[in-house]
Amino acid sequence: MIVINNIFINLKQGLKKTRDNLIDKFDMIFSDASGNKDEVLEKIEELLILSDIGPRITNDILKEFNKMNLHNYKINNFENFKNKLKDILIMMIPEQEDTWELEKDRLNIIMAVGVNGTGKTSFIGKLANYFKNTGERVLLIPADTYRAGAIKQLILMANRINVEYLNTTENADPASVVFDGIKSAIAKNKNIVLVDTAGRLHTHHNLMKELEKIKRIIEKTAPDAVLKTILVIDATTGQNGLSQAYSFKDSLDITSLSLTKLDGTAKGGIAFTIQKELNIP
Repeated sequence: MIVINNIFINLKQGLKKTRDNLIDKFDMIFSDASGNKDEVLEKIEELLILSDIGPRITNDILKEFNKMNLHNYKINNFENFKNKLKDILIMMIPEQEDTWELEKDRLNIIMAVGVNGTGKTSFIGKLANYFKNTGERVLLIPADTYRAGAIKQLILMANRINVEYLNTTENADPASVVFDGIKSAIAKNKNIVLVDTAGRLHTHHNLMKELEKIKRIIEKTAPDAVLKTILVIDATTGQNGLSQAYSFKDSLDITSLSLTKLDGTAKGGIAFTIQKELNIP
């Protein structure tokens, strides 16, 4: 129970900047607002834009606020506005199926993709630790062979959490590395393969094609496996995260989204924008 409580305390602290910006500043931003409905809506719009919700989703939220009784605006009922915002945001995210449910009798392959510096390698390490602690048989594939130190970083994490990894070298062909890794996982009866890929700008066509090649190698080498592709986005990138999501979804079948570094930004609203626009869990 103490461990669980500590986890939630750390999680709450990590989300503090976003929470302060989106919720705790709610009262402050209304401090000079009159009972005029248009002025209050303008204040709400300002709050949402500052939190990186995005103009289109902000407009949808304002439409919901516009349906409120005029009396709420006249009395400036802050608590009412906060509850309304919470209800709208929850409503915007539909219920999702469990994207982490594993197929017990099949090989599960999880590939992390995203632009440079989003934290894919660290994220893969955390996933490996999670699955290892739940009793799964994990193999790490360091397919980020371009970035100096990327392979060493993954190996360091693998040794720290005591999971197996595929030995490879810098500048090796990523698709070949993934091929060898899957063959090794099958031979060793692993049930989870975690693939760390090289960061690439979503605007670079050739680099995106390389990811598609890796996906084809996976599907050809392990046709009966379950492939999950996670797009890792740095929360501090703001609205650029949406264009990243569009580009990667066009090239790959993105099954879920990981928002990293949320503890370093007050603009976590991009998560709602991507969810609403692309419906990625």
